Amino acid sequence: MKVYIRSSLQHGKGVFAHAPILAGETIITFSGPLLKRSEIREEDYHLQVDADLYLGASGEADDYVNHSCNPNAGFHDGLVLVARRDIGPEEEITWDYSTAIDEEDFPGFTCRCGAAACRGAVRSFRHLDPVTRERLRDWLLPYLREKYFP
Repeated sequence: MKVYIRSSLQHGKGVFAHAPILAGETIITFSGPLLKRSEIREEDYHLQVDADLYLGASGEADDYVNHSCNPNAGFHDGLVLVARRDIGPEEEITWDYSTAIDEEDFPGFTCRCGAAACRGAVRSFRHLDPVTRERLRDWLLPYLREKYFP
């Protein structure tokens, strides 16, 4: 495996590169049980993959990949997380959570990613400004790409 889990200064636990990962290289494929929104508990790990469909915890490294407003990874071809740029050894793997979330009533949460261009909050894709949406377009999960960029 190209990655491992360890303590993250900003996020508790995180996923880090064992060795260099080249831009475009597959890092990890997200997996877990498929759940309806009514079946999830907010305190449990879950990833929205459609309007009312979520991926529950897998118990693997994909459960610990943290958010960044300037991530080094993003989704490509479904639930495959790929490097957006070259990633160095021991660098934390991050993706932008707004590329998966599209709940109308998602309250969001304060972002502490530390990126120079941090948006200050993680919000649903639908609540992002048009410029940010366009910038994230290539890294969206398929259901969001189909909904917002048909």
